[in-house]
Amino acid sequence: MFRIIGIIFGIGILVGIALSGSFVWDSYLLSPKENSEVIKVEISEGASVDEIARILEKQKIISSRLFFKTYAKLANVQSSLQAGIFELKPGMSFRAVVSTLTNAQAQEIQITIPEGYTLQQIGQAISKLLPQISIADWEKVTSSSSEFADQQNILSGIPSGQGLEGYLFPDTYCFRKDVDAKIIAEIMIITLKRRFAENDVIIPDHLVMENGMTLHEVLTLASIVEREVRSKDDMAHVAGIFLTRLKIGMALQADSTVNFITGKQDSSVSLSDSQIDSPYNTYQNLGLPPGPISNPGMNAIKAVLEPLSSDDLYFLTASDGQVIYAKTFDEHISNKYKYLK
Repeated sequence: MFRIIGIIFGIGILVGIALSGSFVWDSYLLSPKENSEVIKVEISEGASVDEIARILEKQKIISSRLFFKTYAKLANVQSSLQAGIFELKPGMSFRAVVSTLTNAQAQEIQITIPEGYTLQQIGQAISKLLPQISIADWEKVTSSSSEFADQQNILSGIPSGQGLEGYLFPDTYCFRKDVDAKIIAEIMIITLKRRFAENDVIIPDHLVMENGMTLHEVLTLASIVEREVRSKDDMAHVAGIFLTRLKIGMALQADSTVNFITGKQDSSVSLSDSQIDSPYNTYQNLGLPPGPISNPGMNAIKAVLEPLSSDDLYFLTASDGQVIYAKTFDEHISNKYKYLK
């Protein structure tokens, strides 16, 4: 009897040692083969350690769900495992797996969209960092507001045939690597709405702002202001000039609208370009163009809503970046000779 008990006890010790060795190996020493395939594993928000272990075992990232749960408990990382899509390899040690699952930020891409970027420029920036989103994908999603209208009331005032130009707020964003074009556009639209609220700017349900302009008109003029001058003070001054021109029936004559047509970045457009037949050409047409020519930041938007009142009707930007204002056309011509050499 004692001999049998001793044999069983000895076997138990050997099994324990074997299991202990296997646990230590899987936890710290195991590593993927050199040619191991990368597997994308999605962990849902709120997933328990047991659920995560099951997913990892099913994807053959780990060989023992029990061992992984034990390691997570001993390492005290149960509450640190994050949701997201992670790139893992079969044969990773528990320590390597946990290190990846607790660093969701590594699965995100940071993208900065400058104020005044057009839809095309935003698409190029996104496609460069998120290659799964092609320029064609981006253009398809942003060329129409129809599929977003039900979620975002602010888009209901966009005229038929107009896309999302002007409605995607420029900011620094963090997107998951698996994000698609529609989600990016939705987030940027939501951010526009949130920035209005943060700046105590109310968007009425009928989308007519306090100054009598529609939201679409505000964003259209703000997009022009954004492309014309850079400083907050100059934006308010230039917005005031444009609003005065609109009031008295004078053409805006904004070079930025011509550049929007040609795709150029000229500080002063040529005579031939200023004569292009297009509804966006504010040299040839009175009033605002059909829609925004860029995606303005909050300084440009607030400049239109809170413009500087002045007697000036003209402005130009000197070679050193200084904005020069004039009340009369003769004074403006004189400034051109003086500052644009």
